[in-house]
Amino acid sequence: MKAVMRLMFLCMIPLFLSGCLQNSESNQPINTSDLEPPVNISVEEAEAKIPFEIKQPSVPFHVTQQSARILDTNGEFDAIEITYANSDEGINLIIMITNSQIDTPPTGKKGLKLTNGSQTWDQGNEHVSAIYWRNEGLTYSLISGKNNNLEPLYDYQTLIDIANTLN
Repeated sequence: MKAVMRLMFLCMIPLFLSGCLQNSESNQPINTSDLEPPVNISVEEAEAKIPFEIKQPSVPFHVTQQSARILDTNGEFDAIEITYANSDEGINLIIMITNSQIDTPPTGKKGLKLTNGSQTWDQGNEHVSAIYWRNEGLTYSLISGKNNNLEPLYDYQTLIDIANTLN
């Protein structure tokens, strides 16, 4: 019985050492450039870098901050996110536009059509109100929230009204 216990102990040593080596390898530095969020730029700078026209909505509140971010998609398609915020009131409206050709079915509840005929989907939840649609080869999302996106800002119909103002 002692021989069996010694043999099991000896077999456990390589497993233990292997585990230690794997843990030491996972502590290597991480390339932080992979973790950094996209840099905020002006809409004008984004327009110069994006190969499609950036249509902006009429924002129904006083905007105190506006910024754009070009999102990294590993070169598969172009994506831009524009945030309109009123920091005094803690509210924001975000539009995201992509030229992705991926034809995946939209999520959410099928909703109304925009004045341009585009079908929308209600993608809101308990934290934000959001709609999604496609038009002329582009995919749009319009999202609104308040209190750091803990609560929806607008209802579905108001987002439809805002989407209809894109110019």
